[in-house]
Amino acid sequence: MTIELTEEQQQAIDAHGEPPRVVDPRTKAQYVLIPAEDYEAVREALEEERRQKAIRRVALRNAVGRMEEAP
Repeated sequence: MTIELTEEQQQAIDAHGEPPRVVDPRTKAQYVLIPAEDYEAVREALEEERRQKAIRRVALRNAVGRMEEAP
């Protein structure tokens, strides 16, 4: 889904050096607008971190299992 910015919103983005925060008036939830390529880089980094954590959990479980099996 793509939402086009109004001219006023574009000017607000251009006026600030950092990504703007927007608020959903219904829920008061805040969002940060960042360029799509920055979002993709962050998303990929977070996914890699989740994969690494999952690998560490499995490795730890395996190690604990081996320790319990040891005589």
